Amino acid sequence: MIKFFRNIRKRLINEGKTTNYLKYALGEIVLVVFGILIALQMNNWNQNRIENLRTRDLLQNMKNDLRSDINFLIAYVEGNEKQVKYSVEILNDSLNEAIDADSLYKKLPLWATTLEINSQSFDKIKNVGLTNLLGLKELDSTITEYYVKSTHMTQGFTNWEQEQTQNDNDFWLSASKMEFPNSFSSENNVAYKQTEAERKQELMRIINSIEGRKRIRLAMNRKQALTKILLKRKDKAEYLLSLIEESL
Repeated sequence: MIKFFRNIRKRLINEGKTTNYLKYALGEIVLVVFGILIALQMNNWNQNRIENLRTRDLLQNMKNDLRSDINFLIAYVEGNEKQVKYSVEILNDSLNEAIDADSLYKKLPLWATTLEINSQSFDKIKNVGLTNLLGLKELDSTITEYYVKSTHMTQGFTNWEQEQTQNDNDFWLSASKMEFPNSFSSENNVAYKQTEAERKQELMRIINSIEGRKRIRLAMNRKQALTKILLKRKDKAEYLLSLIEESL
């Protein structure tokens, strides 16, 4: 093809057809530029296609992350609601006489956990510089809202709740002279030095004290507040999940 165009140029020059040669040269330049533009466009199209496939793959993985988040949040909320229920029963003295000392102690609001954040896909999106996911502004802003602002707020509150719960654990361990259970998850055969009646009486003394009741009430209020935050985060996760499913 190059030899063909070279022969045309040579013939036009030899025949002295300068005007025709200039027209031809201009046309050849236009063809070359046009070819370069097409090549660039094809390259851009191919890059966009690769990026789009990578984005969709990351969003598919993000769906799995969000489902894990939702399951964790549901379990956390259920745990908090149980503790609130038990706290109300303890403060109203509706079950204290009906159960043994170990069971009563295990119903105190002394459980908290760290916030599980499944952000692997979000971290990969940031690392590879994908800032415009599928060209959807609402999707981009919702992902940022969930993984940055919502995570920061929820993480801060759960960390504070853990610290306060640990303080409560320290209080119950130090304020009472009751021999406490060795484990919350399993029974063992280690005998208590105190009788059941002695242990129960000592635990009830702390529960019925002003400080004990205050600790239970404050813990209950904290867990109710945290539950609202966790439910809002769950709603955000479900909304983001629906947006991703609509976009793919």
